[in-house]
Amino acid sequence: MTIEKSELHSVLYKKEDAVAIITLNRPDRYNAVNRDLNEQLQAALHRAGEDDEVRALVLTGAGQGFCAGADMENFSAGLKPEEGRDIITKTYQPLMRDFLTLQKPIIGAIHGSAAGVGAALALACDLRVMADNASLLYAFINIGLGPDGGAGWLLARQVGYSRAFQIAIEGKKVAADRCLELGLTNKVVSADKLLEETKAWAHQLAERPTLAVGITKADLHHALTHDLYENIAFEAEQQMAAFASQDLQEGVMAFLQKRKAKFTGN
Repeated sequence: MTIEKSELHSVLYKKEDAVAIITLNRPDRYNAVNRDLNEQLQAALHRAGEDDEVRALVLTGAGQGFCAGADMENFSAGLKPEEGRDIITKTYQPLMRDFLTLQKPIIGAIHGSAAGVGAALALACDLRVMADNASLLYAFINIGLGPDGGAGWLLARQVGYSRAFQIAIEGKKVAADRCLELGLTNKVVSADKLLEETKAWAHQLAERPTLAVGITKADLHHALTHDLYENIAFEAEQQMAAFASQDLQEGVMAFLQKRKAKFTGN
């Protein structure tokens, strides 16, 4: 197994064969999001996206929890309304765009609490594995805020309006087992096995045809905001890259020869 490591201070980046492991690294602040962490997380996503050897990503947090949300030090000096608006749009819009448009699967490994915009980061991942003692917390309401950073958009599309509204206005922790019931996580595992099992899943996904996985991700996100006929047209355009791929040729030959396909991501 080939392992490469790189530290960006507020974010750690490690590559294990075809899997990039990105770790939020402000454990003394429960990985609260400030400008440095946001910028370095974007840089890590870009790095993984541009590396053809990377075919799946794992996002997790250092220390006792995944992410406490926005760093409250940002608010301690008091913000003018316009300043708060600009921070949200300039910080979170490009970050969420990177999550949604990265053409590789991102699995969130969630331990402790994913709160506030930390919950948004968790839900921005394509897939989630939660430790059995983990929780999601829409904490915005508890300090007098509505959801931001895409948190409302992501939650409503996971659980529907009424449940999303309840979760957001009650501001209570949603435990891992309840997240599984609601579809907010794909798997719940024991806390001591969280990273091990998440990485194992990522390595499995890295063996899938990466181009087709990226097309699937783009298709499904497009489907959220377009009608059926628009989405069929979008799928047709996306599929052109797959028609020209080596992975399609390999997949068809493997099917005809009744063997397991060996995809290269090309």
